[in-house]
Amino acid sequence: ERYIHTLVSRMNPDRFNFRICCLMERGSEAEAFESEGFPVCNLNFRPGLSPSVLPGNLIQLFRLVRLIRRMGVDVIHTHDNQPAAYARIAAWLSGVPIVYVTLHCDYTWLSPAQHRINKYLARLTTRFFAVSLWVRDISSARDRIPKEKYNVIHNGVNFAASAGQELVAQYRKNWNLDPATRVIGNVGSLLHLKGQDLLIEAFASIAKDYPDVCLFIIGSQRDHQPGTEQSLVELAARHGIEDRVIFTGSRSDVLDILHIFEIYVMPSRFEGFGLSLLEAMCAGVPAISSDIPALAEVSENGKYALSFRSDDAQDLADRLRYALDNPDDMKRLGKMASEYARQAFSIEKMVAEYERFFEEDLNAAGIGKSVVA
Repeated sequence: ERYIHTLVSRMNPDRFNFRICCLMERGSEAEAFESEGFPVCNLNFRPGLSPSVLPGNLIQLFRLVRLIRRMGVDVIHTHDNQPAAYARIAAWLSGVPIVYVTLHCDYTWLSPAQHRINKYLARLTTRFFAVSLWVRDISSARDRIPKEKYNVIHNGVNFAASAGQELVAQYRKNWNLDPATRVIGNVGSLLHLKGQDLLIEAFASIAKDYPDVCLFIIGSQRDHQPGTEQSLVELAARHGIEDRVIFTGSRSDVLDILHIFEIYVMPSRFEGFGLSLLEAMCAGVPAISSDIPALAEVSENGKYALSFRSDDAQDLADRLRYALDNPDDMKRLGKMASEYARQAFSIEKMVAEYERFFEEDLNAAGIGKSVVA
């Protein structure tokens, strides 16, 4: 939702007139959209394809068709898998000429039937936007859609000013950190695919040798994986490091908190892009990441972050040892990564690429100022 908010709020208002529609629930950014003058409508689609949800979703589909017609929509820009399916059917029924889908991850959990549905719905899609080459390639292969149908637009990052020394000192005081304590940090939802268990295992194996180091894990569990946080807390306790692993929960000030980290670690098993890694790189925080394709894409195959073998806690521990033993090398790496990330992944670049494709398709369709939903 932050991604959509960033895009909508920065695209040319003289050319694009945006409407926001939340298909499954009112999103966390809805109030922000409304406060900025973007109309928000809410529907009640339910997830899944079971017979019990289809009648209700059919009703919601026709509500969506009526909304699209009433608003005079020229472009549908939809995101993720199931919302994109319903939005494309509604766009077809409404006669909307331009339909875009942005894919944010690799959707490894989809069934063969869902991949077949995606293949057929591609006929109703003007373009797919993928946040990484990996997402494009996996979607193209599994859904059997030609790569020519895709355009890759990497996520952009808002380059916040570096947190001042006073703010960093206040954070350290709030968490009772000794001035000599070094912090390893991670940001992400508490999910198995995010790999926080690997990070705890790796940290546990080196903790004795680095008594001045603690681990921060920022994020909260998701409804579909309840108990994840408790299992991570118990894992730290089994290794006797529970007093050195701090779980902060979700935070709105992540971009500031990054500046108390000496090392940022992204141990994910799966990612579509790796926005948290990119944010750390932009902040100049030296990073270590797993070698999965999406993260390798962000770090230029390990040029701008240390890399370890995915799902290998021992290899991660070895990288942590190197990073802690070579702080000057890591600072140089962080500086290089910041310069690269700010040039390659700016929000302005992301918005300009979207506007270019929107303009190209609108001009081809002979549409002036457009209504985008």
